[in-house]
Amino acid sequence: MQNSNLKIVLFTDTFCDANGVSRFLQDMSKEALKDKKEFYIVTSTVKNYDDKLQNVNVLKPVFKIKMPFYKEQDLVFPPYFQMKKIVNEIKPDVIHVSTPGFIGVCGVLLAKKYKIPLVGTYHTDFPMYVYKNTKSTILKNITKKFLKYFYKDFSQIVTRSKEYIPVISEDIDKSKDEIHFLQPGTNISTFSPRYKNDDVWSKLNLSKESLKFLYVGRASKEKNLDILFEIWKEFYNKSMKKTSHLIIVGSGDLLKHKDELKRYNVEFLGHKQKEELSSIYASSSTFIFPSTTDTLGQVILESMASGIPSIVTSIGGPQGIINGSKNDVGIVLDIDDKNSWVDTLLDIENSKINIEKLSKNAYEYSQNFSITNTFKSFYEINGNAKT
Repeated sequence: MQNSNLKIVLFTDTFCDANGVSRFLQDMSKEALKDKKEFYIVTSTVKNYDDKLQNVNVLKPVFKIKMPFYKEQDLVFPPYFQMKKIVNEIKPDVIHVSTPGFIGVCGVLLAKKYKIPLVGTYHTDFPMYVYKNTKSTILKNITKKFLKYFYKDFSQIVTRSKEYIPVISEDIDKSKDEIHFLQPGTNISTFSPRYKNDDVWSKLNLSKESLKFLYVGRASKEKNLDILFEIWKEFYNKSMKKTSHLIIVGSGDLLKHKDELKRYNVEFLGHKQKEELSSIYASSSTFIFPSTTDTLGQVILESMASGIPSIVTSIGGPQGIINGSKNDVGIVLDIDDKNSWVDTLLDIENSKINIEKLSKNAYEYSQNFSITNTFKSFYEINGNAKT
């Protein structure tokens, strides 16, 4: 298949949502337009999408319900025949499915109907996601069986984390030769130290000099935010200064603890986007991400590009980014060792850890993760797809 004339239609159940996958796909669609490549996105939602890119097809769903365990995202039943019409008009060489939801199912059905090569991206460790929310081994195993069936006709699977290749291979019963590593990337001009603006904190009546530990993502159990809150409370109680703040950007079930956590200097900002989000990143001191279910963690790339280091867990994709650098760009900790998290926060607050050096290293390292390089790699992988 000739890459230069390759036509790709990507089906995704998330594109207009406040998450890293949505921001990644939006960046990819913009990169395709810039590079004059025939890359098209098909999704279905009632949510507003401001940019209105010409290669993005946002269709009105037949109906929708709230997704179990993830109320901030809709589970939509898309208009199959409209999607079929788009595929007939574009006549893609490859159908790429980004998510295993109902929109993804439509992508699989259309690829099989027209005998189009089928490629997929594995963004989230869904069996672990389900287990984190339900503590049910039975539901975790049912999810694995569904994923094995869903991905059985895919010729290739893409992951943005080398560390997750063995996990994906087991979860969906694919050989490691069928799973391809995609160089992670983000828009390193959208997230940059140049967006630093301490005035964002004055709106919250926070001192410009106080340390801000930032979290961006869903405020939910599967992201281990409940564990982070326990760590933070212990850190706050041990702190001699009590001037540091935990900043939560995002929405989710755990916002119900907002009032209770206020006394521990925890600030919930809700959903933020575009330049306001970029300023919050660049104006923070350290990024903190306790999740163990992310195969990458787009937010880690965004924080590094903003010039702040990250504290991540030793399980999942984010630690692969941190450990992949020759220099210290962040800190990797065992999520079960709460004392190490508390001690690390105390060491940062008391200047025993050189955050300025970590920040400098993180920014320099982030320049390796351009969305331009990611898109080129993505195009090449899809060009090698087989029916």
